[in-house]
Amino acid sequence: MIQLLIGLVIGILIGWNWTQPPWAKRLQASFVNLVRSSSDKTDH
Repeated sequence: MIQLLIGLVIGILIGWNWTQPPWAKRLQASFVNLVRSSSDKTDH
């Protein structure tokens, strides 16, 4: 839950629907991977 809130804050600050600098795209991709991996662990 904390990860989701942090991701939302980062998304708001970066602006997920706007043009993103390369570092923002890397940050977004790493966060999405983190959420996916943690959700995979809770599904089992």
